[in-house]
Amino acid sequence: MTSLFPFPAAAYRRLTAALCRSLLLGLLFTGCQSPDWSLTKDQIETLRGAGFREEGDIWGIDLDGRILFGNNEATLSEKNRKTIACIVKTLKEIGIEHLVVEGHADSIGDSRYNQALSLRRARAVAREVARNGLPYRNISIMSYGTSQPIDDNNTRTGRAQNRRVVLIVPTE
Repeated sequence: MTSLFPFPAAAYRRLTAALCRSLLLGLLFTGCQSPDWSLTKDQIETLRGAGFREEGDIWGIDLDGRILFGNNEATLSEKNRKTIACIVKTLKEIGIEHLVVEGHADSIGDSRYNQALSLRRARAVAREVARNGLPYRNISIMSYGTSQPIDDNNTRTGRAQNRRVVLIVPTE
């Protein structure tokens, strides 16, 4: 079984901490209070029920089984839009207001092109998340191109799994 997160949990903790620090610095300079991203027991139960998984300090949902992008595509289908709407509705109901959206690509083609393609995928999902009510300013977008495969890029099935988006709920 492959991990939801291709890097050790410590790497994601560092990423989340860096994102939080940059957000907190921005909040301090605008005079706002810092957000409380600790999760309650009810939030955790709801996240689990919605398909999110905990790995270390990170809660994420890997959309590869729900939103697969075709080769060289970054457009969301109606089914994908409905899936995202359900996820956002759940997050809003339990008071989660911040997300990290990660885009990924398979290894077919030029690496620079795949980096840009994974960014387009992440942006497409982030726009849909925002369209469903989570403020766009609360969404951090990451693009990993082909650098974090979760399956074998030498097979059609593996490449399909690598054309994915991951949503991460910051907890620190």
